[in-house]
Amino acid sequence: MPYTAERATVNQKIQVGVESTTALGTPVAANKLLECFDFTWGINGDVTEYRPTGHKYANAQEENTEWLDISMAGNLDYNGVIYPLAGVCGSAAPASHGASATAKDWIYTPPTLGSIVPQTYTLQQGDAVRAQQAAYALFTTFGYKGTRKDFSCSGKLIAQPITDGATLTATPTAIAISPVPSKHFNVYLDSTQAGLGTTQLLRALSVDFSFDTVYGPLWVLNRANLGWAAHVDTVPKARIKLKLEADAQGMALLGYLQSSATYYLRVQAVGGVIDVPNSVNSTFQHDMAIKVGKPSAFSDDQGVFAIEWDCVIVEDPTWGKAQVFTVTNLLTAL
Repeated sequence: MPYTAERATVNQKIQVGVESTTALGTPVAANKLLECFDFTWGINGDVTEYRPTGHKYANAQEENTEWLDISMAGNLDYNGVIYPLAGVCGSAAPASHGASATAKDWIYTPPTLGSIVPQTYTLQQGDAVRAQQAAYALFTTFGYKGTRKDFSCSGKLIAQPITDGATLTATPTAIAISPVPSKHFNVYLDSTQAGLGTTQLLRALSVDFSFDTVYGPLWVLNRANLGWAAHVDTVPKARIKLKLEADAQGMALLGYLQSSATYYLRVQAVGGVIDVPNSVNSTFQHDMAIKVGKPSAFSDDQGVFAIEWDCVIVEDPTWGKAQVFTVTNLLTAL
């Protein structure tokens, strides 16, 4: 019997193409390999069954809508993280980091008013046996969480209906993998934005950030579109949970809850040197204005008495922001 290659799960790769922000949903060549994340694709849709009166079984069925739900998971990565951030926060161009000729700062500031111009993608998944493609892939959710043992990120995307039997773009460029291990992180909490990054939380046990429902699909009566016609901004949900040892520093947040004061949180990872002459390191930094919310019940964590605080990310009128992400790496473009 002649050998026939099967579509092995281990061989399925993800290729990414950066769509024009002036032509969202127009497919482009998927010429980048994004290998730091796993993507799970699922075909979704609305199907209506029609059952004649007096009959026990339907005898007709029609599909009304179709789209693709995609989930992303994997290790937080200094290079890869700019892809979901450009989706949920809005497209941004890199700027030189100080005097460095090679290191770039990618700064993402989700607006507190007005619309976001997101980065959308053309995605391909498959191998030489079979592949699929989806255009208008849009991140609607992004989050990260971690302890000293593990740090990961996740996201959700929606995309236009799948194109099956696609041909993978040839000779894609691999994006260098640059993982962010837990040992790179510090967490800071300060009473002023100007002082942010001064007071380290010395017994931070875990962080869990979520930025959800940033966009939603728009469905219209237009038979030319099986998928959604466009996306619209929705009210995002931005929260972060901090689990701390219930010592003096960890219990100080009870006073912050009672006062309803705004505090400023920084979750920062500093990696290896990427520009030796200018002493520039890979960096992931998330600054946010928060109000401390209801805590969890006290619990054990690694043998210490711990408490977790559920905090909401808020707009600070003086700062003019609610949150900002800064990623420093060597990438010059998505």
